[in-house]
Amino acid sequence: MSKKTFCTINELINNIKFKNIRIKDENNVRNILETNNYYFIMGYKFAFKNSDGTYKNETSFEDIYSLYLFDKMLKLIILDPILEIEQKLKTIYTNNYSFRYGFRIDDILNNNNYDISNNYLSDTLSNLDKQLNDFGNKNKAVMFYKNNHLFVPLWVYMKILSFGMVRDMFYVSKNNDKDYMKKKLTNEQISSNEVANMLRLLVRVRNICCHDDILLSFIDNKLGIKTTKYHNSFNLKRDKNNNIIQGKKDLLAILIAIKFFSSKDKFDNLINNLSKLVTDYDKEIGSLNRNQLLSIMHLPENFEKLKYL
Repeated sequence: MSKKTFCTINELINNIKFKNIRIKDENNVRNILETNNYYFIMGYKFAFKNSDGTYKNETSFEDIYSLYLFDKMLKLIILDPILEIEQKLKTIYTNNYSFRYGFRIDDILNNNNYDISNNYLSDTLSNLDKQLNDFGNKNKAVMFYKNNHLFVPLWVYMKILSFGMVRDMFYVSKNNDKDYMKKKLTNEQISSNEVANMLRLLVRVRNICCHDDILLSFIDNKLGIKTTKYHNSFNLKRDKNNNIIQGKKDLLAILIAIKFFSSKDKFDNLINNLSKLVTDYDKEIGSLNRNQLLSIMHLPENFEKLKYL
């Protein structure tokens, strides 16, 4: 295993050339590397490699950087509706829980207010208590309530709770609470457990977007949504048993999950922005054509049809 050492920008440029990757404008690449992480950019080199690990003919650093920029825009487009879904869940959860069980910390951490048969309840409440303590003392709104009202209501604590935490709180809720919240979250015919499953996928994607990881080739082998009516409207990849495998753990699955929880206008805007991003890349960049790009993204060629389903 080769020893990893810190490289100057000149050394990084030499490293790029050593990999047989073209540099169209060395001064421009130098400027790029002044403000962009070389490691992050080169994470997108996979799209320009042959099956034997060599780079495709005429591959340039600028090609790789363009895909890196494409993914940054993709993350902004995907993150917008997910943040709205996060706030929707937090608001619906707060209103339901406060009305039924109370809104003080003793109410929030009372295991009798949840499904006591859920195997994840103990861990969830332990994590909840930790977030309330760890993040609460650093938040101005929380400290204001502690100092001026001697308690903090659930709707203020929601400012510091992560999307993943509230998703877990939903998951360990009593069945009647989950059913009630499900109807507020979506008009689709779907089980409460599948709501929790889709939310878990969106939590993972939110974190990818916020931590600048790679999204466009997203596949998560630990998560996956069930086949929906939307899957059956596309000609998707199937396994040897004829089960649909595309759109279960990838970007198409993300779009389907967002569709379940977003308004029509919000979802249409998402698809329009995504379609424009793909079209602009295809026409203006040209290093990958539309079909190649959609293949990397695990999207069907006519993914825009999701708007009309």
